[in-house]
Amino acid sequence: MPVSLLDTPEDWPPENQAFPVRELDIRVSDDDPVSLTRFDAQVEANWVQEKAANPHLFNGRLVTLNRVSLCDGAVRATGQIVPYAYHLWWRRQKAKPPTFHSFCMPVIQSADDAVIAIRMSNITANAGKVYCASGSLEEDDIVDGRIDLDANMAREVAEETGLTLGDMEAGPDYYCARYDQIVMFYRFFRSELDADALMAKVHQHISQDTEKEIDAVLAITGDNRDDFDYAHSMPPVLDLVFGRRG
Repeated sequence: MPVSLLDTPEDWPPENQAFPVRELDIRVSDDDPVSLTRFDAQVEANWVQEKAANPHLFNGRLVTLNRVSLCDGAVRATGQIVPYAYHLWWRRQKAKPPTFHSFCMPVIQSADDAVIAIRMSNITANAGKVYCASGSLEEDDIVDGRIDLDANMAREVAEETGLTLGDMEAGPDYYCARYDQIVMFYRFFRSELDADALMAKVHQHISQDTEKEIDAVLAITGDNRDDFDYAHSMPPVLDLVFGRRG
């Protein structure tokens, strides 16, 4: 029987604990089952403030999930398209509307077993945070009414690092983890290059990137895993790769 994350979170694995899933199915429609339009005025007012504080922000269109369920190892969800302004407003709310932010993170591992991550620059909404290159589910990721997670990951990695996921060995499994009302999906990709070679490629890419959203590339190992200011998406990854703390 499907277990809704919002209704019965205690029936899901604990927060920040990644678990393998046998199937991921995210369907997107024009429906608004949770009546998000009632927040339009608040979203717009917050966007004016966000934009004034950071003129580099762009109000693109992304997918927010309005229902997520887990059943026999399969995660199924429905979503709708919202402006990025909605997400910025949503994440500031203590009592959040009944939607979930979601993204799929490709975890790139070098031939010498480092996790390759990036640090976001001060012009971004996640300034200073370290995580594996990834991004929100976007309108362009919708194919025949469903989110194409692999296309999302390939695009985000190429845009942010210049690396090509198709050149790497993709892990057979997807993983899922949750944090508050955030649902995160992961897939591992192993490169034939060592960490230094991968970092050199990313350095070359970000040096030529006119948007300047990334200010560093990092190789995370078991020895330095505690040295960085991570986004909430990273602890489940680090526990999978290097073992759980405590």
